[in-house]
Amino acid sequence: MTTNASTTNASYGKLWVSVALLGGVGIPGVIIRFAGLHLDPALESLIFGVGIIGAAFLLSWAAEVAQLDVSASFAIAILALIAVMPEYMVEAVLAWDAGEAFKQVAVIEGAVPKEMSLAAANVTGANRLLIGIGWSAVIIIFWLKRRAGFDMRGLLRLELPMLVAATLLTIVVAFSKSIPIWLAAVFIGAYIFYLWRSSTQESEEPDLLGAAAIIAAFKPLYRRLWVVALFIYSATIILIAAEPFVHGLRATGEALGISEFLLIQWLAPLASESPEIIVAVLFALRSNPNDGLTTLISSQVNQLTLLVGSIVVVFSISAGQPLSFQLDYFEGGFIERLSQPFGLQSSEFLLTAAASAFGLLLISTRIIKVWHGLALFGIFGAYMLTLLFFPGIFGGGHDVENVPLRMWASAIVFGLAALLVVFNWRRVIYVFKGVPHPDGDAEGMPGDRSDSP
Repeated sequence: MTTNASTTNASYGKLWVSVALLGGVGIPGVIIRFAGLHLDPALESLIFGVGIIGAAFLLSWAAEVAQLDVSASFAIAILALIAVMPEYMVEAVLAWDAGEAFKQVAVIEGAVPKEMSLAAANVTGANRLLIGIGWSAVIIIFWLKRRAGFDMRGLLRLELPMLVAATLLTIVVAFSKSIPIWLAAVFIGAYIFYLWRSSTQESEEPDLLGAAAIIAAFKPLYRRLWVVALFIYSATIILIAAEPFVHGLRATGEALGISEFLLIQWLAPLASESPEIIVAVLFALRSNPNDGLTTLISSQVNQLTLLVGSIVVVFSISAGQPLSFQLDYFEGGFIERLSQPFGLQSSEFLLTAAASAFGLLLISTRIIKVWHGLALFGIFGAYMLTLLFFPGIFGGGHDVENVPLRMWASAIVFGLAALLVVFNWRRVIYVFKGVPHPDGDAEGMPGDRSDSP
């Protein structure tokens, strides 16, 4: 297909407008930061949050174009890693603050300062947003577009087994009520293994549209320079904006009497994860839900491995000594802590593991139907409505941070995951063995299939 000059000029015009708008929204935050200006905390959070969102979109374009030069699976893994860079920066700020706070109370045996709970809140909220909003959005939006599900048989051979491993490690964190240094090393090692395995897959040309497609059409040298430039610029904006964004959120919560825990758990990830979810939704709108869902699952893997492990690393550096990251304080060593009751942070990790287990078992057949998306969104929505409007329903009082609600929610979601296995025990096998595509097509084709495994 040939492209005429007017179309080319229009495309280039859209590219420059898009880059200018998304790059420009980060400039006000840079000015505020380096000019030492102090605005209303809510306004500052909005300005820095919008800057992070704009930079994350530029990052996602660069990562999509980078697929031309590396293997498809590796590119998806890198795309997922880069797309969640804002989340990593937000989490790094929280973990650093936690280390600073720990130094101030270290003389008090067993102290777990509030800042440590906020670091745990952010990572668990981000992961559940990916499943409850991200996964479900890709499935439901594709169904609305095509009135059909889609077929992922032949796919997710690496991603789902890795998500199982990450989920099991998350359960260990929940029961141990801490992230020991040795476990942080296991988390980081798991992600390094995942990157290595994904890098060995065959390279395939991606299906690019919009600004990513225009950049991909450049000569190789110019294309790679564009990718590097977008990476550097976006990363710089995110690094500058992350700290004031987090601190602005905390100040806003304090001023308005809103729980810091809930703001950091849901509002911060909503800003940092939104570009990633939007990119996945765009894949679905382009009739490519496979890549959309695969990208989100890959993000889930890196957040439940590298992100969790990095909390301990940043926390230890900030505290000035190698330390395990305590979620809830209990006496005794690792074995003794397993039998101790759950606190707020450990119950959050347990609920996150439950959501991950249910999600991966639900899609393990690789035949994705609309009820899968509705189920994921329904569970997430039911929990949020209960948390906000009926927090005392399970006897935990009317505090939105109560533990009983989270424990009951975990039990219910794990129970639903068990029901999936009861009705079709082969789901467990499909998670690890995969489901070969009947046509021998490793990619699979979007569209509903009646011959569900």
